[in-house]
Amino acid sequence: MKESTLRNSISKFILISNAILFVTIIALYFFNGFLPDEFTVLIAIISPVTAVYIGALVKYAIENKNVIEGGDEEKPVNQLYVTISYWSIPFHFSAIFIIVNLKAINLITFGDLKIAFSIIETFFGAYVGYIVSSLFKVDEPKEAKKE
Repeated sequence: MKESTLRNSISKFILISNAILFVTIIALYFFNGFLPDEFTVLIAIISPVTAVYIGALVKYAIENKNVIEGGDEEKPVNQLYVTISYWSIPFHFSAIFIIVNLKAINLITFGDLKIAFSIIETFFGAYVGYIVSSLFKVDEPKEAKKE
């Protein structure tokens, strides 16, 4: 698999997942899944984490706006990297989504949600951060070939 193909797939997943997560949290708040103070704390906890991931995507897009992906010089990535990327990032977001919903339907307490979020971020946040930073590092601008 080419790095640009993986990058595009992962970036779409991250953007869509974050949008779904925030829309879900807001909707659950309006349907009384969270108290106002819980909602405020939850947004304060989740926002910095998602800002790091989305920030890396936006920075990459801005800094590489003139780089055309998919050319012959495109680097392939090994299957282990692809597998880790395709499993760890969705698992990370799914775990957060599940604990948010478990709290909203009162199967866990808000304290349990904060503990679970801490555990998820401890075990998966670092790995997801490594993947995101390796995929979305800013490349040096490539000079146009003179003909």
